[in-house]
Amino acid sequence: MTAPATPETERFEREWLHLATLVDSDLPGWSRTGFSEEDRAARAWLLALMRDAGLDAYSDAAGNLIGSIEGTNPTAPAIVIGSHSDTVPGGGRFDGIVGILGAIEVVRMLRAANVRLRRTLRVVDFANEEGNPQGVKLVGSRAIAGSLDRAALEAVDAAGVTLAALMTGAGHSPELLSGARWRPGDIDAYLELHIEQGPVLTEAGAHIGVVTSICGISTFALDVAGRRDHGGTMPMSTRSDAMCCAADAVLSVQQIASARAEAVGTVGAVTTPSPLTNTISEAARVTGEFRSPSAAGLAELRAEFSATTAVRDRRHRTRSRLQWLHTDAPTPMDTGLSAIVVGAAEAAGERPLRLYSGATHDGVAMSEIAPSAMIFIPSRDGRSHCPEEWTELADIGRGISVLYGSVIAVDAR
Repeated sequence: MTAPATPETERFEREWLHLATLVDSDLPGWSRTGFSEEDRAARAWLLALMRDAGLDAYSDAAGNLIGSIEGTNPTAPAIVIGSHSDTVPGGGRFDGIVGILGAIEVVRMLRAANVRLRRTLRVVDFANEEGNPQGVKLVGSRAIAGSLDRAALEAVDAAGVTLAALMTGAGHSPELLSGARWRPGDIDAYLELHIEQGPVLTEAGAHIGVVTSICGISTFALDVAGRRDHGGTMPMSTRSDAMCCAADAVLSVQQIASARAEAVGTVGAVTTPSPLTNTISEAARVTGEFRSPSAAGLAELRAEFSATTAVRDRRHRTRSRLQWLHTDAPTPMDTGLSAIVVGAAEAAGERPLRLYSGATHDGVAMSEIAPSAMIFIPSRDGRSHCPEEWTELADIGRGISVLYGSVIAVDAR
């Protein structure tokens, strides 16, 4: 049975407000990018907060903050809870932050209820979940899982700075990453509380979501070749217009994704070397992505978009080359662990909604080494990665209570 305990949401609010001051004031919104000066200041404060909560805490070679409370059976695989405190540029105050401050609050709740777990409990603030100019995401959790390889460390930004150099400049030790890796069998369960970053919970009238899968992502680049001609003299019926074909491709992405209930497609950029109003474009590039919570669904999206390429070329008298740049497979959450979370939510008086996550999380990397589950709480208007990001304090309290109950239930199984 879950030991009675209640999160102190007023304390959470005070700490959340303070963390929101540790940002780059020269950027819009709340900006605390990974390995920045602001990130270092926030992590130093969080390290002290972990220790004040009774955690034995330290920073590893990758920059992860790790705190632990030893269980009565310290040789048993540990329970891990946490999230990340870095943000995207111009981001909000809740993404990741709810999860790490909520995890620390769970530790306090255990102490207030005089509960000592059988398993050791670890709290982790993962380094640089959001990514960096080098294009590498989930840096800290991948280091723990052992999947942050040499290619990632050698990735460079526009100025030629490697990820390893960025980490070193922030005071970390990428050359010692082997020491940050956790051994197979170390972890019994990974649990993460996070804002939904979408509108599904709100639209369903639910306060708690239990994630079934984290979407896979396939990114693409479509290069279209046409013929440069005068826009005023070339008849519409004989044009080979690369930009028109590119625009058609943008609509194809929208139509293909909209035809499926569990899929999204986004075009991030359309570029042309001749952005002139009186010139027919001889070339255009379209870059974008598809996401789906299932591997089969992602494969169908790729196949259908690939099949439309020849159709568009015939329509616009162009020649296109489609490249699938990268695919991250969907990450199913552990069904047994998710069932425990559902039970903890119901025990707390909630009616949890099962849903998939369209965004990537540290659970992708952690699922490589441990059963993983995620708890979602509502985001107002579905907004995230923007200054308007907002989650009600009452929902944060609900989420922390469900995380607490899940930890108790996992430890008791």
